[in-house]
Amino acid sequence: MGSSSQAIRYPVATTGVKNIDALNGVLADLCTRSNPKDGAGLTLRKLVEDEARDISEEAFAHFMDHLYELITTFLYSNEVSKNLGALRAIDEQIDVTISENASKVAKFSNYMSAAFETKRDPEILVLDSKVLGHLDIFGSSMTADEVKVALEWLCGERIEYRCFAAFLILKEMAENASTVFNVHVSEFVDAIWVALRDPTLVV
Repeated sequence: MGSSSQAIRYPVATTGVKNIDALNGVLADLCTRSNPKDGAGLTLRKLVEDEARDISEEAFAHFMDHLYELITTFLYSNEVSKNLGALRAIDEQIDVTISENASKVAKFSNYMSAAFETKRDPEILVLDSKVLGHLDIFGSSMTADEVKVALEWLCGERIEYRCFAAFLILKEMAENASTVFNVHVSEFVDAIWVALRDPTLVV
């Protein structure tokens, strides 16, 4: 799919079947536990950029609604490959500027939080944290909330996947949102020291 990304252009007034089929296809290419098909992420980004430029505002809103619906469906799936595909799709869209950018960032922040709350697979949690770090660079308003939740998970009941997720979140915050993270450094040191001394946890 990546090799044909240059050909994906739909200068039409409304979102048609071909547009949706192209979107469905590239999302499917991202849903794998191995490396996605070469260029799949770039193809998704270019498809969205082309649609934003070539179709009406109303048609583009419908197009994005379909993309968000796919991401939601894949993210809440019980299949790890679909969860990873949803996270990769989010990651590719973070830097794409659209008219409803604030709404997009808010949606993506909610997706990240939901994944951390509901997923336990380490592969998903690692990718989720990396996408969250990317989102924080872009300017997510939920950074402080994420730090607070992560610290609560480290200081609370010893649930292994929650502690692992908390560690990943705080690592990304320290690297990509240091201004917010630095306010909580002492709390982090206290919490992570307790977690590291717990032999039942993999942190």
